[in-house]
Amino acid sequence: MTRILITSVGSSPGLDIARSLALDPTLTLVGGDAGPWGRRLGARVCHEVIALPRADRSPTAYLDALDRALTQQAIDVVLVSLDVEVAAVAACGRAPCRPCPLPPIDALAVTLDKARTAALAGERVPASRELSSADELAAAFAAIAPPVWLRPSTGTSGQASLRVDSVEEARMWIALWARRGVAGPWLVQEFLPGRNINWTGLYVDGRLAASACMERRGYYLDTVAVSGVTGQVRLCATIDAPAAAAVADEVARAVCGGRPRGLLSVDLREDRRGRPRVTEVNPRLAGRPWLYTQAGVNLPLAAARALLGRPLGDAVAPGGARVGLQMYRQLDVAPLLVEEGADDDGLAP
Repeated sequence: MTRILITSVGSSPGLDIARSLALDPTLTLVGGDAGPWGRRLGARVCHEVIALPRADRSPTAYLDALDRALTQQAIDVVLVSLDVEVAAVAACGRAPCRPCPLPPIDALAVTLDKARTAALAGERVPASRELSSADELAAAFAAIAPPVWLRPSTGTSGQASLRVDSVEEARMWIALWARRGVAGPWLVQEFLPGRNINWTGLYVDGRLAASACMERRGYYLDTVAVSGVTGQVRLCATIDAPAAAAVADEVARAVCGGRPRGLLSVDLREDRRGRPRVTEVNPRLAGRPWLYTQAGVNLPLAAARALLGRPLGDAVAPGGARVGLQMYRQLDVAPLLVEEGADDDGLAP
């Protein structure tokens, strides 16, 4: 049987990936995680679990340990779940020793740095100014009318991001996070009030082989988060957003130097005129892979089959992702899936 390793299997993305791959009974799933709780969670959806080191301590040690595990466990394909692991691969300048649906190595550092992504994406991103220090805030606010979105150039899950209305607010926010170890650089960006969209695509030999799109409509604990964004979506739905998909594909190709491959996930928000603007590009599965799978586009399985040189087959429905499938997530229970406009009888397990 084909053996697939999912890193950080106890994370939210890792569990979504494992659930999606488990729909193919011919696969043997091996979950890797640095923590015992993550391995316990992974054991619920994987055939085997193994320990892997943390990726944020020593990139070289992490990638060396991952390669040993891939060899010892006779793994055929590895799917990397988290940005911290992607960052370790980028720092080492080489991919894992088994097929992995990562974009080209030289694209990884670009996708992990929002300022570099913005520079390549050009007019497809919100108006942006990168700050090397808080002393540059006045000039940034003169160039971009408030309110603005203030965020670190690197990082995930909306950490330290905030809508601010004045230079004074921005200065205090940067100082607060500096005391917590976030030294910058920072981005001041045009505030985007429209829909919060994710588009994820699988590229095979430069060709877009499969894709899906969703809107984020609510977050866990959003009422107690200063920014209203926590990085963990509570309610989302698949949507048909051709303008957003077109922009996402253009930017994915740009950050890969016109040679996209593997999985690329693009986040966008609509500006005041409804135009989609790219906020970040992830070189891994983001959004909600399980929602996409249930809507007919099983991106983890499609990526694994593509790497193995196999047809995508039933991993991708003929018509692509079904539009209007909602996912509602809550702590301690499996997600609810329901078609928009359906009553309780429309709920799926």
